[in-house]
Amino acid sequence: SLMELGLANVEGLSVLRSFRLLRVFKLAKSWPTLNMLIKIIGNSVGALGNLTLVLAIIVFIFAVVGMQLFGKSYKECVCKISSDCELPRWHMHDFFHSFLIVFRVLCGEWIETMWDCMEVAGQTMCLIVFMLVMVIGNLVVLNLFLALLLSSFSSDNLAATDDDNEMNNLQIAVARIQKGIDYVKKKIQEFIQKAFIRKQKALEEIKALEELNNKKGSCISNHTAVEISKDMNYLKDGNGTTSGVGTGSSVEKCVIDENDYMSFINNPGLTVTVPI
Repeated sequence: SLMELGLANVEGLSVLRSFRLLRVFKLAKSWPTLNMLIKIIGNSVGALGNLTLVLAIIVFIFAVVGMQLFGKSYKECVCKISSDCELPRWHMHDFFHSFLIVFRVLCGEWIETMWDCMEVAGQTMCLIVFMLVMVIGNLVVLNLFLALLLSSFSSDNLAATDDDNEMNNLQIAVARIQKGIDYVKKKIQEFIQKAFIRKQKALEEIKALEELNNKKGSCISNHTAVEISKDMNYLKDGNGTTSGVGTGSSVEKCVIDENDYMSFINNPGLTVTVPI
C-alpha cells in the first residue's frame, strides 16, 4: 500500500507487519469450527483469568518457600553440584531462580532439579517441597484449565445457539444459486411439455379434419333406403321417387333426391346412412 511505501525506511516496521497474521482469524466468518473455538475461548477468558491468578499465587508461594529453605544450602554446598564451585544455572539462592525452578517443575522437568536440591539440602525437605509443587501446581491447577475448557466445549454444544445452527454466508449463497438453477430447469421442462402437448393436439386435429374431408369427398348425394316389405304403399304416398326397384325381394334400394330429405321424417320405417 501507499503507507508501506512511505514507511519503508522506518526501523521496526517489520515487527508491525507481523500483525498481518491476525488476518487468519477472518476465516472464522466462513469456517464454523474455527468460529466455535474462538467463541468458546472468549467465553472462558473470565474463568481462565481467575484460575491463572490462582496459579501465579501458588508459584509465588512455592518460590518464596524454596528460597527460604534452600537458598543458603545452595550457596554453602555449591561444590557438591558444580565442579567449579559456582552457582549453576538452576538454583534457589534468589527469588528469580527459585521462581524458574518452580515453573520448570510445573512443566514436568523436575527430576534433575530435585536431585541437585537433595545433594545440597537433604532428601526429606526437598522431597516434600517438590512433591507439593507437583501435586498442587501440576496435577490440580493445570488440570483445572483443561477441565474448564472442556466444560466450556460441552456447554456450548448443549446450548446449540441459533448462530451455530445457521449456515454461513457461503453455504447460503450456494444454496440460493442451486435453487435458482432448479427453478429454471423446472420452467424449461414445463414449457417443453406444454409445447409438445399443443403440437400433438394440433396434429390430431389436423388429422381428424383430413379424415372428415376425405369422408365427405367419398360420399354421394343419394341415399340408400330399406323399405320394409309390409309397407308397399310408400311409392304411392309421394314421399320419394324410386328407380331400379328390385321385385321379388324383401329389401329394395331406393334413390332419394336431395330435395326430398324431409320426406324421411314422415316415414319412420326407412333407414338412412349418412356420413360422420
